[in-house]
Amino acid sequence: MEVAKIFDKHAPNYDNIDDFWYSWLFSRLHLIIAKEVINKYHPETVLDIGCGTGFQSFLHAIGGGIVEGIDISEKNIEKAQNKSEFFTYKRNISLFPSKFKFVDRHNLMISNYINSNSSESIYKSPTFRVADARNLPFEDNEFDHINCCGSTLSFIEDHQHALLEMRRVLKPNGTIFMEVESRWNWDLLWALLDAILQGKLGYHTSFKKALKHIFKNPLRYMHYKFLLEEHDRNHFLKLKSFTTKTFLKELSNLNFKILKKWSIHSVTNIIPSTILDRPKSSKIIEFLFKIFSKIEEIIPLKFPGCSLVILARKIK
Repeated sequence: MEVAKIFDKHAPNYDNIDDFWYSWLFSRLHLIIAKEVINKYHPETVLDIGCGTGFQSFLHAIGGGIVEGIDISEKNIEKAQNKSEFFTYKRNISLFPSKFKFVDRHNLMISNYINSNSSESIYKSPTFRVADARNLPFEDNEFDHINCCGSTLSFIEDHQHALLEMRRVLKPNGTIFMEVESRWNWDLLWALLDAILQGKLGYHTSFKKALKHIFKNPLRYMHYKFLLEEHDRNHFLKLKSFTTKTFLKELSNLNFKILKKWSIHSVTNIIPSTILDRPKSSKIIEFLFKIFSKIEEIIPLKFPGCSLVILARKIK
């Protein structure tokens, strides 16, 4: 089944973020965007590639940007368009359900950055359309900023083609913010242990493949299967994980200047992602996550994480 159809089937559950894994990922991403992009660069025109149901599209719109969101999933775009009909500017920003205290805390920080930036801005709802990152339906040098999160690039086999398209539609000196799957993280070891335990942790990887993910071409990207659950049905998607050195070199070769980089789910991934990606957790997991997430906030750049986050500028 092609990727677009799989995401179409998953669309009804896209916004149901009720686990530690995705709540932490989006809380951290949105805080970085508010603090490091909107608050510092004030982009007026924004293209959100792989927008899903519009989390970051609405964040940039609240921050004063004129936003175009694209996605290959028609159902996700429909949900984003439906949101546009009732989503209005609010001083307290909440882009997805808040189940945990750290989400509320991040939302407060995000709101403070956005409100300090957009006091004189007029909110304009984003526009959404179905489109492919490899063939962007926009003119050259059209946008001040490009947002590409949700591991969108990791789902694209010929991601270099997509990067070329992004460079084409980005204005000179424009900025780009990307989040991709990072190859080096604790899940490599957890998958190996899971193979030994015969699938008890739910990584669905053989011992041979787990070893391959660790040792084959350690400086290059690696493909692996990503499990997308939908009620009682499972879909496996091919996902590409990047090494920091290789990805930064690719961007440099395209005349992007790296401004900053971050990692997400570095310390927190001491707990297996398959355990954190559950709607219900034990008291022990809740306690450990509280400790590890605090440490990750303090030293976010010290360890490789599951998500590699890059802010770069297009050089003339």
